[in-house]
Amino acid sequence: MRTIPASVTLLALLLAAAAHAATPAQTCRSSKTKEAGNYAECIFKAEAKFALQGDSAARSAAHQRCFDKYVAKWAQIEGRAAGACPSVADQLPVVEHLYQDTGDVAAALSGATLAPQARPLATGQTGCWNASGQAIACAGTGQDGEVQSGARRAYVDNGDGTITDTTTGLMWEKLSDDTGIHDKDNVYTWANAFNYKIATLNVERFAGYDDWRVPNVTELQSLVSYGAVGPAVDAAFNTGCAQWCTVLNCSCTLGGATSSFWSSTVFQPYPTYVMSVFFYTGTVDRNTAPTQAFHVRAVRGGA
Repeated sequence: MRTIPASVTLLALLLAAAAHAATPAQTCRSSKTKEAGNYAECIFKAEAKFALQGDSAARSAAHQRCFDKYVAKWAQIEGRAAGACPSVADQLPVVEHLYQDTGDVAAALSGATLAPQARPLATGQTGCWNASGQAIACAGTGQDGEVQSGARRAYVDNGDGTITDTTTGLMWEKLSDDTGIHDKDNVYTWANAFNYKIATLNVERFAGYDDWRVPNVTELQSLVSYGAVGPAVDAAFNTGCAQWCTVLNCSCTLGGATSSFWSSTVFQPYPTYVMSVFFYTGTVDRNTAPTQAFHVRAVRGGA
């Protein structure tokens, strides 16, 4: 019997290892998946202790430690990948989903009804007030600021002038202050919201898409955060807004007396009126379509 030289055996093993070596993208995906599982496990361990001890402060501290460890690990994974990860800007959206899901399961195990996958958004309100309008501690009030029910908001800036709401799946146009088509100060009649603003975005294939539209009133109101005022929106829609900034480096929302935005929803009892959202306070109103001019923020997706 002939003996295979050790050098040949070693070469075969090296070639086999090379053939099965993971790419940087595969390694990143695998590592992120593992870390997502570690975060969920960490949260569930904190909930298990809370079930036995009932110590809310200890649970909150444990949740924070889970989050801090997750953030550090995620940064290390992306650093090692050096830009090869198949998903980007996903650290906060992933943890938001995990935190929401683990919280729902923990609540269900304590006797609550397990929340369905699709549900209304949380309002964003975290404060509480008495009947005189004075700020008070939320504990025991039953107010929205204490309960904070609903799906948590999570936004990703896509770096191309758009923001994706990872909870609803809608993609939104960012607004600028550069006198162009995206300028926050532009106003349109309701007809021109479709015939000029939306038509222009689609002809120009803004951000690579030609299916932009005027949002319906429910979609538009989903941007409102009732934990803010003037404008009542998440910071993702009002960051770095300064004169001459573009949608690539800022995000603008008007917050004053002229901050009404058109929806595509007609007020059915009086069809010459159209529903709008006033982003100073986040209230919904109806306005005459033929004569009034409001702002427009385009949306896509959701169909």
